[in-house]
This record gives sequence, structure tokens and C-alpha cells, in this order.
Amino acid sequence: MSQTASSKRARALIAASLAALALCACAKVENSASGVAGTTKPQGAVGYVRMDDLVRRHPLYAELARLDDDVAALQFKSVGGESGPSLPPDQLRKEQAAIQREFEAASKRAQEALKQKQVEYGKREAEAIGQALGAAGSTAGAPGGAAIGADIERQLKAQTQAVTAGAQRNLEVYKRQVVAQDSSALEALRRSLNDSAQRSYQAKVSELQKNEADYALQLAQEDSPERLSLRTKLSNLVLDEAAREDARKQLEALDRKESDAMATLKNRDGATLAALQKDLRDRTAGELSRQADAMKSRTLAKINKREVEIRQQLASTTLPGPGPAGGAVVPRNLSPDMRGKIDALHKRYQDEFNADAKTTIEQFQKTRDALAQRLALLQGVDTVAIGGRQRQLGALEKQRRDLYDQIVTQIGREVKVIAARRGVNVVFGDVVAPAGGIDLTADAEKDIESLHE
Repeated sequence: MSQTASSKRARALIAASLAALALCACAKVENSASGVAGTTKPQGAVGYVRMDDLVRRHPLYAELARLDDDVAALQFKSVGGESGPSLPPDQLRKEQAAIQREFEAASKRAQEALKQKQVEYGKREAEAIGQALGAAGSTAGAPGGAAIGADIERQLKAQTQAVTAGAQRNLEVYKRQVVAQDSSALEALRRSLNDSAQRSYQAKVSELQKNEADYALQLAQEDSPERLSLRTKLSNLVLDEAAREDARKQLEALDRKESDAMATLKNRDGATLAALQKDLRDRTAGELSRQADAMKSRTLAKINKREVEIRQQLASTTLPGPGPAGGAVVPRNLSPDMRGKIDALHKRYQDEFNADAKTTIEQFQKTRDALAQRLALLQGVDTVAIGGRQRQLGALEKQRRDLYDQIVTQIGREVKVIAARRGVNVVFGDVVAPAGGIDLTADAEKDIESLHE
């Protein structure tokens, strides 16, 4: 809760607490109208209190300030948005690199196994076709199968390069988007921190200006009797010139004393403001740097995660396709019967290769899914902790409001009693003192400091 909101709430509560006092005062005025003039105490006195000062004097103010610090700390934890990985950035990168190495090793093993199976089944098919052609009296041999396999491999390589290039372009676009989002979020955070520091600085300026005004009024009140006496003496027409000059010098000395005292206070306040400004600037810069580092770590984790996902997708789509390589080249001038036998042999070895390759691919996919799950757990967001923090923040804010209302209500009762004792009928709780009003703050502070409710 901000200080402005607290002051408004305090004024509302103190006004309600002192309304009865004002009504009693009106009743006293009506009753005094029927009395004997000169025997009734004059009514209509107006008083005021500095509410913020009284709240700080209350015995429970320390607890109120602690709640303010706790609320501010929990609110600040939410500035950066969603939570990042629970591990430190260095350890997170090491874990990600280890998972990536495991994935690359599994992908390499799967590709080598498929390649070996491809060669093996290709040889077996070529031998079977060669035997079938030899038995039929054909002179067609196995040469040419390697050429066909090489052509298929070239096509697969070209397709793989095209897919990889497209994935790389998409990754670069994603990186630029994430960096732009982080830059925007960091700029918003910078403005928020600067605004908060400016509000703190302006609040201190207002406090010191008010203290200076109060001090000037105090000096004027302290010197008022002496100043009035000297001015009365100067107004005496029969006063000799020497005495008149002495009175003037005494007035000038009073003015210099007040001016010097105010100058000393202003110099001290100026030094206080300069120190506060430096402290706010340093804290803002430090917090902005910490948030920027945390944001950078989260961005790096997101980009690394996307890279791993893309590599996994590429690996699952660019593994060698099912089908034996190195098969025999079949002549075109075969009889339909022989063509049917050759096609049956090709389908047989194709199906056997597909079944064997399917097992290898499924094993690789299981390994890939397990690694992806480990990576997701590594980079997971602790949503339970975030929800708990929000609930804790709501409970603290309510506890702070209840405590503040209790403090203001107690202050209202004490001020009402003091006002009645001093013969004051109307009391203002605003920070601006009414003209001619009686300051009840000092009396109220003595009573409030002894409260132990």
C-alpha cells in the first residue's frame, strides 16, 4: 500500500472518529447561548494533528513497516515475469550440453545401425535376384545396384540440407523475437524502477520542505515576544535616537539568527537529498543489472531448448529411410513370370528390412523422448511456488491493511480525548495545518507511545 493511499485512509478514519467530537462541540455552543455572558468558556477552537507522525510513533509501527518490507519484497520477485530454471545458469548449460551429447550419440548409433542393415539386406536381395536370373539363363549381374543406391543417397542428402536450412532460418527468427521481447521487458522494468526511485525522492523532498516550514514557524513563534517588544519600542515617538538604533540592531540580529538557522537546516537537507539520490541511483542500477542477468539466463535457456527440439525433429525426419541398398539391376527384357518372381523377392527383402529398421527407429525414438523429458524437467517452471507466493502476498496485504486500520482507530480515540481536554471542538487530520489551528500532535504522541493494545 502506498503512502498516499495510507494518508487518505487515515484522514477518512480520523474524520469518522472525530465527528462525534464536533457534534459535542456544537451542543456546547447551543447550551452556552442560554448562559450568562462572561462565565462560559469560548467555543469554536480548531485543532490539527500530523497523522503520518502519529502513525510512526505508534508502538505497532515497527510491525507495520516490517509488513511493508515483506510486501515490497514479494512484489519485486514478480517484476521479472515467469520464473526461470531452478538451476544456476552455469550448471543448467552443463546439463543441457550433456543431454545434447547423449542425443547426438544415440542418433549416430541409430544411423549406423540402419546403414549396416541397409547394406546387409541389399546384398542378400542382390544375391537372391542374381541366383534367380542365373537359374533362368540370364546374364544380368549385380552391377548397377551401387549406382542406384548412390543416387538415392544424393537425393536424401539434398532433401536433408534443404530441411536443415529451413530449420536454421526459423531458429534465427525465433532468436530475434525472443531478444526483442527481452529488450522491451527490460526497458519497461527500467522505467518502473526509475519511477519508483523518483517517487521516493519526491516524498523525501516533500517531507523536508514540510519540516523546514514547521521549523521556520517555530523560530518565528519563539522570537515573536521579543520582536513585538522591539517594534513597540520603535513606535514610541519620544524614544531617543541611540535607543532607537539599538532596537533596530536587535531586530536585525533576530532576523539574521532565524536566517542562519534556516540556512543551516537547508544545507543539511540538501546533503540528505544528495545522499538519497545517489543511493536510489545505485540501487536502481544494481537491481536493473540483476534483472538483466536473470533475463539473459532465461533467454539462453529458451534458445537452447528450441535448438534441441529442432535437432530432435531433424534427426527423426532425416534418418535413412527404409529400403535395402545395393540391390541387383534387373534387365528390362524379362518375361512376365520372371518379372513377378523378381518383384516378389524385392518385396520380401523390403518387408524384412522395414521390420528390422522399424525396431531400430523405435528404440531411437524412445531414447529421444526420454532425453526430451529430462530437458523439460530441467527447464521446468515452478508454478506451485508462484501460486504460493501470490497467496502469501494477498495475505500480507490484508494483514497490513487490518493493522493500519487498527493503528488509525487507536490514534483517533486518543486525539479525541486530548482535544476534549484542550477545549478543541474540531480536529483536522490533514497534513496541511489550518490557519490559527492548535497543533495537538505533540500531546497525542506522548499518549500514543504508551499504547500497548
